[in-house]
Amino acid sequence: MLRFMVEKLQATLSFPKRVRVRKGHFVVIATQGREPQRFLIKLGYLHNLEFLKLLKQAEEEFGFSQKGAIAMPCRPDELQNILTMSKS
Repeated sequence: MLRFMVEKLQATLSFPKRVRVRKGHFVVIATQGREPQRFLIKLGYLHNLEFLKLLKQAEEEFGFSQKGAIAMPCRPDELQNILTMSKS
């Protein structure tokens, strides 16, 4: 499953030249709540089960056909909690 998700990410993510994303990272946008928020995510989070569940929801809701950042169906604070908990 992880390989499949990485291949889909690589196939669909292309960034305009003016946006720089560090090697080993990708961009997601938490779309729910007051203000959408952009997150720079390390590829290592693709091993986190909670993050993968959210990524699967994003695929079901939005698909991965968009260019650039991946839209995530959550509030910024929910995504931040997942990212923070996996660092522990």
